[in-house]
Amino acid sequence: MNREEFLSELRSAIEDGIKRNYRNLVYIEKKNYLDDVISILDLYYSINQNAITAYAFHPWATGAKDRLEIVAKHVKGYLEDIDYSSADRYLGKTYDIVILDLVDNFEPNSVGRLVDLAKGGGLIILYTDNLTSNKLLKNSIMKNGKVRDIYEIRFVKKLHEHKAIFIANEDGYFSNKFDEILESFDINYKSKLKSFEKLHDICKSFDQHKVLDKFLILNRGGKRVMVITAGRGRGKSAITGLGLAELIYLFKKNNRNFKAVVSSPSIANILQVMEFLKKGLEVLGLNDFRIIYDKQGYIKKIFSNDFKVYYSPPENAINEEGNLLVIDEAAAVGITYIDKALRRWKKVVLVTTIYGYEGSGRSFLKYLRELLQHRKTNVIWIEMEDPIRYTKGDPIEKWLYDTLVLDAEAELPSKEISKVTFESVDINELFKDDRSLRQLYGILVAAHYRNNPNDLMILGDAVHHKLYALKDLSTNTYFAVAQISEEGGFDENMINMALKGGTFDGDLIPDRLIKHSRIIEFGKLKGWRIVRIAVIPELQNKGYGSQLLQEIITQAEKSGIDWIGASFMADPNVLNFWLKNGFTVIHISPRKSEKYGDFPVIVARPLNENAKKVINLASYLLKDKLLLTIHDTYFNLEPDLARLILDSIKVHRKVYVNNVYLDKIAAFLQGISPYESTSDAIHMLALKYFWDAERDWSLSSLEEDALIAKTLQGKPWSNASSILGINTAELNELIYQAVQKLAKKYYGISAESINGVTAEKLSEELLSDESQHAEW
Repeated sequence: MNREEFLSELRSAIEDGIKRNYRNLVYIEKKNYLDDVISILDLYYSINQNAITAYAFHPWATGAKDRLEIVAKHVKGYLEDIDYSSADRYLGKTYDIVILDLVDNFEPNSVGRLVDLAKGGGLIILYTDNLTSNKLLKNSIMKNGKVRDIYEIRFVKKLHEHKAIFIANEDGYFSNKFDEILESFDINYKSKLKSFEKLHDICKSFDQHKVLDKFLILNRGGKRVMVITAGRGRGKSAITGLGLAELIYLFKKNNRNFKAVVSSPSIANILQVMEFLKKGLEVLGLNDFRIIYDKQGYIKKIFSNDFKVYYSPPENAINEEGNLLVIDEAAAVGITYIDKALRRWKKVVLVTTIYGYEGSGRSFLKYLRELLQHRKTNVIWIEMEDPIRYTKGDPIEKWLYDTLVLDAEAELPSKEISKVTFESVDINELFKDDRSLRQLYGILVAAHYRNNPNDLMILGDAVHHKLYALKDLSTNTYFAVAQISEEGGFDENMINMALKGGTFDGDLIPDRLIKHSRIIEFGKLKGWRIVRIAVIPELQNKGYGSQLLQEIITQAEKSGIDWIGASFMADPNVLNFWLKNGFTVIHISPRKSEKYGDFPVIVARPLNENAKKVINLASYLLKDKLLLTIHDTYFNLEPDLARLILDSIKVHRKVYVNNVYLDKIAAFLQGISPYESTSDAIHMLALKYFWDAERDWSLSSLEEDALIAKTLQGKPWSNASSILGINTAELNELIYQAVQKLAKKYYGISAESINGVTAEKLSEELLSDESQHAEW
């Protein structure tokens, strides 16, 4: 069609969208893109003169501000310019027109975040000169100057397939008007308590009304957990803020102080929680509060004399105290963290996205249900389904979910899998086959609850990424998948750059190993990093993950690869999987991830003698570092994780415990000397034990954890016992039992041993102190 026909069709669609509360989208990919952007803006303003516009761009990119100035001259109403890097702060806002400048970068994360800012009756405009050339994200995933266009080809294909989408490119103009019937919903709702009618007036969906009333349950006694799950754009964070205002009102009414900690991987995630808490307090007439903002302008704390609600990052929030812990985007912090939170907090609200940008996947909900059942906690589960900005069934939401594969759900194969085949997946063919793509990506999303749309683009476009899978032949269905990234093979210049602080994000494992272990040879080796390995949740713990891993190892050996490795957030269950498959821990980040509250860990398995030598050295250096700095750098490493890592590194070093220490231990066992007077001797005994790779016996896991938490990390009694889930007396007993066993095994010392050391004997011993050395 010609330009005039195109604009006429678009006008009709926009008018229908305003009438029926759905959105339309225009995609422009041509050299003179601004001509069409301006014409479309003029068209929309002729229909809605009061339209509010959002314009997203990279302000520092050459020509970006010039394009904004040209567009701004044609904006009739309010214009909000959004820097992509700070887009999170705008996620709760709503606009009539949303324009995404894709000239400098095309990033699925940004599309996923910002398209949903457009309300029903609104218009989204995406424009670029070329979707595949010279884009920031795309350039960052190049390997040896090569990158694929697979993701972009599918992206454009999906634009042509869906309704309410209009396309302008070098070939002409294309329209696909939306003509389907939409359901209408009545959200009239009567509040359970008249006091909160004004809060309910703010609600925009039946689901929000329902959740607000459920918050009242948290005012009751006992241990309670509320789980709120929803897709994006359902208003879950906003209603959480209103729920907090509701609880504050009830506490004040009963002359009780209220304190809530709100946590999330980023303070940006809780923007709407705090904004709607503020709004809720205002409509309830509780205006005597103050606000503290952080350096970026986010609300960090809202408080008055009798209540306080504030943000705390996951690492700190776990140890805070208060009436309520709220975790927004709970899936992102992981099940292990949530387990700790449930043990330490009486009332917890978990808010998480099940689909969409930062979607969690089924496995998170599966593990969460199992955890809550194990904890025997009173749980309120609420799923929010109704969108708040546009009508249910909105065609642009359908396009977004289909294109970014946001709602991928893997199909279950047959109950009895008799014929299994291992397959190297053709990425190009995969992106042409929606069923297989949704199946394979659905497995990754289902089993890994930290996902975002950029992951799919990296899988499609990065030439150094591969996919391997297990398939049930009887149903032709994939049920296990692994994503591989080729890493290493550095030249001398790259190694020197890494040693001097240069970063190679596409070569994560060699980059970290060169920086931290300083072993030059590791950079020269070629490896496969397993980015993700996943099995359908219903088929986990049946050996399929290990089977897939062994097949990949065989492929790597045939391909002349030196090592296979993985990097992940430290978790005992995940770490055990790798350890039982012959992998060794070679790196622990010296810092906890602020976003996830865990220590990133790297494991590797050598495939030849050269790699074995380097990996053995790296693991020895790690064990040495861990035992030397566990009281400092790794003070917050969980004792059970430290135990797994220390026990798994089979390197031996002689540790000399002198006679003074041995006599102190005897006095401790006799009850003459308290722990504090003997802690240096117990420390040396613990070091001897953890460096002893020749023993064929072990302490119990809990005894090892006790020695690590109290003796090696030096945690206070109360803190150490709390972490181990026992009381102080039980911790004392565990330490005593461990020392008793070690003293007997190594030196034959018991509570009946003779006390005292002569000066002459001590002098001889100290002057001829045995040297310490390592051996495998």
